[in-house]
Amino acid sequence: MRCIVVAVIFAVSVPVLARADSAIEHVSFQPQVKGLRCLKAETVAMIRELVEKIGPIQITSTCGGRHARNSQHYRGKAIDFRPLATTPRKAAAVAKTLDAVGGVGSYSNGLVHVDVGDRQFAWYGFKRSNRRLAYNTRGR
Repeated sequence: MRCIVVAVIFAVSVPVLARADSAIEHVSFQPQVKGLRCLKAETVAMIRELVEKIGPIQITSTCGGRHARNSQHYRGKAIDFRPLATTPRKAAAVAKTLDAVGGVGSYSNGLVHVDVGDRQFAWYGFKRSNRRLAYNTRGR
C-alpha cells in the first residue's frame, strides 16, 4: 500500500518539477557567472517566473563581481541579465509586474537588473550620477 501511495505522489509531482526545471533550462550564463548556487530560493523562484513570462535570458551577474555598497547582489537577492527573446524595455516592464520583484533597473547597454529586496523602485541610467528614479507605486 505504501508503495502505491509513494508512486502516486511521485507521478503527480514529476510534471510540476519538470515544468520548474524547464524554465531554468532557458537560462544561460556569461563565463564569469558560476551558476545559481549563491542565490536565495526566492531569487531562483523569481528567475523561473521571469523566464516563463519573457523567454530565455542570459545572466551576466549574480553574487560575485563589483556592485554598489550594500547591493542586493551580495545577499543573493539580485541578478543582472540580458533578455534574449524580447527588448530590455519590455523585460523590465514585465519584471515590474511580478510580485516577487522589489527593484528593477535597466542599463543603456541592454542589461536589466532585478532583485527581490524590500525597496520597490525602478531606475534607468548610464552611471549612478545620471540615474533617473521612477518609484514603483504598486503595493505588495
